[in-house]
Amino acid sequence: MKLKDKKITILKKGLVSDGEGGFIEGWAPLPGGANIWAYYRQTSGKELFEAATVNAKEEVVFEINWRKDIDTTMRIEFRGRQYQITRIDDFEGYKEDLKIYAYVIIE
Repeated sequence: MKLKDKKITILKKGLVSDGEGGFIEGWAPLPGGANIWAYYRQTSGKELFEAATVNAKEEVVFEINWRKDIDTTMRIEFRGRQYQITRIDDFEGYKEDLKIYAYVIIE
């Protein structure tokens, strides 16, 4: 069992306040998606090869408790950086943990 000792926020694209009473499209926390405990690590070269990554990007893995409301259109915010979710591994359908693969978004 891996220690889930990091806090992440899962972001979903949608309408967010523009600060002037209106709304604009942006990234906001998924309902119940803020301050989720996660295990974090950078992927190994073997995992990058197995995932058939074409472009070398800083890819990481987050492991969280199982949820059914996360998909690859979402992002993760961790330590002030955003990560685009590329793949979700549900451990052969067991509803215990999710392994989320993502890469750093450089804007």
